[in-house]
Amino acid sequence: MFSAFLKYVGSSYHPHAETTKTSTPSTLDRRTRTTTTQSTTTTDADKKSFSQVAVDARKFLDAGYQKLGKVADAATTDQDWHGTIRIQTLDRRALYAIATNHGGLFSATEVKAAKSEVASIAARASRTANPRGTDAAAAAKATITVLDGAGPEEKASLDWAQKRAAAQVQYQSLAKERHQGRAALSVETDDPAVNHFVKAWGELEKSKAYAQDPASVRIEDMPSWSKGVSLWKSLQEPQTKVLGRL
Repeated sequence: MFSAFLKYVGSSYHPHAETTKTSTPSTLDRRTRTTTTQSTTTTDADKKSFSQVAVDARKFLDAGYQKLGKVADAATTDQDWHGTIRIQTLDRRALYAIATNHGGLFSATEVKAAKSEVASIAARASRTANPRGTDAAAAAKATITVLDGAGPEEKASLDWAQKRAAAQVQYQSLAKERHQGRAALSVETDDPAVNHFVKAWGELEKSKAYAQDPASVRIEDMPSWSKGVSLWKSLQEPQTKVLGRL
């Protein structure tokens, strides 16, 4: 079952994942979801529109290319990205703007670099939480912390909701194994779509237990998974209708 968890949690951080489609205002400019582990502090950067975040990220990259004496991102090395451009200094919202090619402002190479940097954030968090490789629960908790540190646009995505649910179930399962008789730390969220997906993982476990061919049972076929997707879609409709009237 953990292999399925890792498929959903890990794929969002894979540096070679398929380029995400350009996000639309109906998805990225709607309300911010909150979680019980999320900070309520708002910085000046958080107040920027996502379109402005993308424009600023574009300027940041162009300034880096100018330092390199390049007019494009072709043949950009890891040393270029981290030594001269310093992509690692961008905040999570800026990286997400690049990774989703918001506004069509970024190239495939830049999208890949941003996804790789997000992968590095998750990897560093896991190594710090579990330096000896002996506490998988701590590494899973670190994954949740990384996900909860995402910006409002990323948290508004279906991908985030599904990854957040998988990470929560994985942590709770691992913590139960490691600390038998003790309750895991609270990592629940008040996001209703996430809660449906969490429930779906429980349904999956029960379905596999009674199935003649457990390998054929998929998380996407669980009733609560479909409910979570439908709920997420319904949250997009009000914004879509408003944009259609403009």
